[in-house]
Amino acid sequence: MFLTALTFVLIDFLRLHINPLKSIFIILFGSLLRKKEFSSLTGGSYLMLASFVNMLIFEDRGIFMASIAFLAVGDTMAALVGLTHGRTKIFTLRKTLEGMIACFLSCALISYILSILPNINLPLKIGLIGASIATIIEIIPLEVNDNVLIPLVSAIGMQIFKAILI
Repeated sequence: MFLTALTFVLIDFLRLHINPLKSIFIILFGSLLRKKEFSSLTGGSYLMLASFVNMLIFEDRGIFMASIAFLAVGDTMAALVGLTHGRTKIFTLRKTLEGMIACFLSCALISYILSILPNINLPLKIGLIGASIATIIEIIPLEVNDNVLIPLVSAIGMQIFKAILI
C-alpha cells in the first residue's frame, strides 16, 4: 500500500511541476478532473494516502474496509446523485439533500454487507455509526479534502464506538 500511495502522489507531484507531463495527463485524464485538481493533488492521491494511513492505524479489517468503502462508494454516490437529481441545496451550492441520502444509503449498504461477511468483525450498528459519520463529513463544507477526512474520521468513530459498545 505504501508503494501504491507513493506512486500516486509522485505522479501527481510530477504532473503538477513538469509541463509536458501535465499536458499528457490532461489529455488522458482531464475530463475526469475537478477544476481544483488541475492545480492540486487528485482525489486518487488522497484516497491512496488515506488508505495507507488507515491501514497503519486501524488493525481491525472491518473498520479499515468500511472506512475506505465509505469514501470510494459513498462519496461517489453523493456526487452522482447530487449532480443528476439534487434539488434541495444544503450548506453550499454544491451539496444536496438527495446526495446526502445517497451517501448514507450506500454507506449503510456497505455496513450491512461487511456485517454478514465471514471473518469480518464489523457489527452492523458500528458500521451504521461509521456510515453516519462519513455522511456528515461528506456534507459539511470543510477546507480539508473529504477524501482524507471521510475514511479517517469514520474509522476513528467506529473504533471508539466499538470499544465502548462491544
